[in-house]
Order: sequence, then C-alpha cells, then structure tokens
Amino acid sequence: MADNFGPADKARGPLPADGENGADLADTGFELSADVAFPKTAAVTTRYVAPHPGEPVAAATTSRWGGGLDPETRALFHLRLRLCCLVAAAPFFFFLVCAATNFIEAFGRGTVGWTGLVLCGVTLAGLGGTAGFLFRVKYVDEVTLRVLELAVFGGMALFFAYWQFMVLTATPAEGFEGTHHEQSVVLAAALIVHFNWFALLVFHGVLVPNTPARGAGVAAAMCAAALAISIVAALTHPPTGRNAGPLFAVSTTMLAAGAGLSVFGTAKTAALRREVQSAREAVREMGQYRLRRKLGAGGMGEVYLAEHRLIKRPCALKRIHRKYLNNPEQVRRFEREVQATAQLRHPNTVEIYDYGRADDGTFYYVMEYLPGMSLEDMVARHGPQPPARAVHILRQVCGALRAAHRQGLVHRDVKPSNILVFPHGNPHDQAKVVDFGLVHTLADEVDPDAKITREGLIVGTPEYMSPEQASGGALDGRSDLFGLGSVAYFLLTGREGFHRDNPVKTLMAVVNEEPAPIAKYNPHVPDDLTAVIKRCLAKTPDDRYESAADLEEALAACGCSGQWSGTQAADWWDTHPDAQPGTGTDLESLALQDD
Repeated sequence: MADNFGPADKARGPLPADGENGADLADTGFELSADVAFPKTAAVTTRYVAPHPGEPVAAATTSRWGGGLDPETRALFHLRLRLCCLVAAAPFFFFLVCAATNFIEAFGRGTVGWTGLVLCGVTLAGLGGTAGFLFRVKYVDEVTLRVLELAVFGGMALFFAYWQFMVLTATPAEGFEGTHHEQSVVLAAALIVHFNWFALLVFHGVLVPNTPARGAGVAAAMCAAALAISIVAALTHPPTGRNAGPLFAVSTTMLAAGAGLSVFGTAKTAALRREVQSAREAVREMGQYRLRRKLGAGGMGEVYLAEHRLIKRPCALKRIHRKYLNNPEQVRRFEREVQATAQLRHPNTVEIYDYGRADDGTFYYVMEYLPGMSLEDMVARHGPQPPARAVHILRQVCGALRAAHRQGLVHRDVKPSNILVFPHGNPHDQAKVVDFGLVHTLADEVDPDAKITREGLIVGTPEYMSPEQASGGALDGRSDLFGLGSVAYFLLTGREGFHRDNPVKTLMAVVNEEPAPIAKYNPHVPDDLTAVIKRCLAKTPDDRYESAADLEEALAACGCSGQWSGTQAADWWDTHPDAQPGTGTDLESLALQDD
C-alpha cells in the first residue's frame, strides 16, 4: 500500500516533464524512474518511485499475449473457445464430405484439389483436438488460450484463403456464352467465398472475449487477407480480372459489414460483461463474507465493508485487484502485508481476522472495521490540532511503532493518511497505524531473496521519507521516527515541512534542507514539543531518538502531555458531525495503492 492523496495533495502539481530539473538531479544523484506517476484526480492514488542513485532502472514490460483478463473473463474465454471449436467443426466436416465425394461441385476436388481436401482435414482435426484439450483441462492460462485462439481462427482463415483463391480462379478462361454470364459466375463465386469471411468475422467478434481495440485488429487482419487473395486472383486469372469491379464491390461490402458487426459485437459483449461483473460485485460473497459497500479503492486493490455470514460482525475486507492476480510480485507484496500486520499485537495497530482466496482466485484478507478518520482528513477539514491532542495521538503511534520495531519491521510509510483516529476506544481518541504494504524487515538487509521492492528503486511518500530512505540507504526504526516527526509537523501546522513543487525537489529538501520553524505557522506550540519534533527531523539517524520508546518518553515529558481529556475528545467529536463514524473516509486509506 502507498499514498492516499487527500485535499493536501491536490496542490502538489504535475510531475516535471522529461529534461526538467536536470541540474538538480545531477547534484543529488536522484533520477526519476519510468514508474513515477501523478494522479489525475485526488481520487486516484499513486506512489512516487525513484531509483537508487547510480543504479539503472529496468524498463517495465507487459506481455502482448496475456495478463489482461480477470479470472472470470478467462474462464468465459475458455468456455467460448471450446464452443467455437465445436460449432466450427460441423461445417468443416460437411465441407470435407462434399470435397471427398464431389457432392457439390463448388466444394468438390475439382475446385479445391487434394491440397484443399488435406487442408480441410487438418483444420477439422485441429478443431477437434483443441476442443478435446479444452474439455480435458479445467484450467488454462490466458497465454495458452490466446495461442489456441490464434491456431483455431488462423487455421480456419488459412483454409478460407486457399479456397477463395481456388474458387475465384476455377472459372474457365474461355467459353462463356456472354459477358453477363461471365460476370454472373464471378459474382456468384465472390458471394460464396466472402460469405465464409463474413461468418468468420462475426463468429470471432461475438464469441471471443476481447477489447474493442484487439477485436478491431483481428477483424482488420482477416479483411486484409481476404482482399489480398481477391487482388491476386484478379491479377492472375483473366475472367476474374475482367470483372474486378463487381468482384471488389461484393468483397468490400461483405467484409465491411462483417468487420462492423464483429467490432460492434466485441464492444457490446465487453460492455455487457462489465455490467454483469459490476452487478455481481455489488452482492459478491468472498468465502464466509458478504460485501456490503466499497469503502475505498487504489491502484492495486479495494476495501469493502463486509459482514461475516454467520457471526454478522462488521469488518473490513481488502482484496487485490483482479488484474494483478497474475503478477507474482504484487501478490507476494499483498501476502507480505498480511503477514506483517498479523505479527503485531498492539492496541494501536489493526487486527487481522482472516485471509484466503475467493472462488475466482482473488486474494483477500479481513480486518477490524475502523470507523474513524485519518489525520490527513482531520487537518484538511478542521485545521491544525491543539498541541495536547497532537501529543496524545503521537504517543499512541509511538506504541505501535515500538511493537513493529520489536518484530524487526520498519514501516517506511508513516504519514497522516496512514494514521487513523476514532472517537471511541481506550484511550479516548484512539489512534491506529495502518498500511504495512511497504514494510521493511531486517532480513531485507542480508537476504536478497527477501526483497520485494525492485532493485534500483526506492518507494514511499517524498514528504515523509527520511533522508536515508530518500537516498536509498540502509534503514532501521529511526527512519520511521523521522516520518513521525514530519507527521507531527503537519498535525500542528497544517503544512508539510518538506513539500516542494515536484517530488524531485521534495526529495532534495528532505536530504538537504530544514523545514520552516513551527512557530512561523503556529506560535502556540510549546518550546519543549518543538524541540522534540526538531530532534525527530534530524538528518542523521544518530542525532534522532534511539527508539520509539525514547520518543514516547520525550513526548510524555512535554508540559502539554496528559492535558487532552476524554471529555474534550468527546466534545470535539460531538461538535464535528462530519467526522463521525460512517461520514469520514473510514478505511479509504487502507486501500492498496499503485506501485
């Protein structure tokens, strides 16, 4: 999981174009990777990614053969391709019988020859073998299905092309009773052969699941093949050439109609599948859980308010996006988040109830439902918070980080949107740290196989990264303390101390600059609390607090510590109805984000 862009992020502006800030990058060693992206709207969330200094970035690749179908569409593709083979086998069997027996002259050996007879038999055998394979094997991956699609429709197209040429060149060069008779024979031949292409185009467009763009590409390839055969026949056979005008009128009309219906069928069936999928998702059940409503969504996953079918307890269910089910790296990261969160047993971390895979292969896990609001939303809606309340919340976050660090886990993405606050709990204004999708373990420093993040890249949120994280250095728990110091700065001032015009300048500021004094934006913050935050934001880890426990002690020693009472907290929630449970962002910040 990664960034959640709220109101504070809307003003961050677009990323620099290629070539901008070249001098700045050269000075710091930073270089933006191709993975860096910025959301078009505040609802679309993205993580900034930059390479380690001095290391190349591998370009991301996407297979042209597969990877774009969700499990349900893949299963439908499997079924439809099997149906295509069975339906197409019938006319090919009829054609083979006619060619072998000369039952119909246009289909006979005199027209298609022994080569056509063999080609028809091979195509029929291929259709039968493919159908048998698809019946026998219950699960076939998308790449294999696309190869089979190419073989099935490519084989039929090859036979139709051969037969088209033989039929268009089978008319005698001489001996017609008149021009009109010759033209009638050529037109009849054209109608016969182009009806095959028309049927094949519509057959593919209606039955094979595809995107409109891919469907149009396949249709264009078929039309091009048919037109090419007609051109060759017109150039090599005089009667066909003499009637090229009527021939191509029939050819273009039938091919255009077939292609149009094919593309329309592809687009229409794709739209219907999306509607059916949306309807199913509205009432979808995953394992023992019934999904009630969507709480949030990100680039990689979605979070739903769910309910156990037997216990009827509300919970939050997070599932990975279907499009990432075939991406081992993202699935491993999702699983790792579950494992890291499940290790923690602390009042200020999220409790994991369950995890598993749905019938369609979707990986999900279930956690406690947290009806509150994030610090990002709290400050965006209600402004900087009183120092006493800030200390009250920060001390709880220290407890959660202390528990994580004891387990050898470094959060790496401590920021306001990953800290949720709730009106009820013990203590009042209970805070919970969420989103362990970027968790880093000590094993990552010594075991290369343990690394999920791609080599050459650093991940996180620039405004809340520590200098060592921004520069790709080794990390320990003190990196999280820097992030918490940045959160404290934001909570008290309503501003991000290191925010600049673009992520590159922000990273440079994290490494080289000091934030503006807190008193400049909030003169009511006590000096002792300011000193604690300043130490958290030290550039060198050794100059920060040694541990989250030490930071918690320093916060407890501040004069305003303990001055935020349960009565004050209750009054605040009562007087801010827009912050009440169910009206805030709930688990929106828990959605898995872009990588």
